[in-house]
Amino acid sequence: MKTILYSPLSNLLFLLICLIYCYGFYLLVQSSIWIAFVLTLILPTIFLPLIQPVDNSNEIKRILLLETGFNLLCFFAVSQWISVEYIDKALVTFFILQASGFMLVQWKKRAYLSLCLSVFLALAIGFWIRGSGQTLLLNDGELLIFGKSAPWQLMIIYGAWLTQLLFVEYRHVLPKMTLVICHIASFSIAVSADDFFHARIITASHLLFLSLCFNFKLREWGGKDFVIAESFSGYVTAARVQCGLSIVLVCVAAISFSGLIIM
Repeated sequence: MKTILYSPLSNLLFLLICLIYCYGFYLLVQSSIWIAFVLTLILPTIFLPLIQPVDNSNEIKRILLLETGFNLLCFFAVSQWISVEYIDKALVTFFILQASGFMLVQWKKRAYLSLCLSVFLALAIGFWIRGSGQTLLLNDGELLIFGKSAPWQLMIIYGAWLTQLLFVEYRHVLPKMTLVICHIASFSIAVSADDFFHARIITASHLLFLSLCFNFKLREWGGKDFVIAESFSGYVTAARVQCGLSIVLVCVAAISFSGLIIM
């Protein structure tokens, strides 16, 4: 009985810890421009020696580098050291580079359904940016990217894209659920925040850095039964389920994108 209960309880406990951690981290980032600067830029630089060799480390480092650039842009925006007009242009460049990077990797892997989701996400972000204005500076450490909250359709598309990433592209990490739970926590905080992408990228980049330092994707991390979902993973990684899940997610993204255009 103890063995049966340990894995699901450890999943719930880890989810709770991640939610509290991400929420607290984002609150700290928003509390002060200088706290944000230290947490998102200085500390990762100081702890660079802790980075370990991990699976797909080059891809993770590429994403982390871009998201660190995003954090730097947010700092410049809040500090008002650079005009918001230039910040917005740089943010557009960031989204283009981020989307292009994912699509290029997926094209090389021949992950065409994943590529479709990335295309829908990129188009949705572009549509959102086109209908938005300038980034707004709110309180010390707070901002609203492009001056407009992300529409719920865009968040659904992002959720579909993230689900594909975690359960299809990164299925080799399963049954270890640490990576999945970390991103679920980050996504949950982002959905509840005023600025979806700011909250998502701030928390996700921090978690990416931690994953490079502690490699918590390993089955042995925390114990071989810690944050494990054997039955669920066995089901979701089956070939037929993988294909069906991807098709459903693409359909969800397509419908949501249609709703975004019509709105």
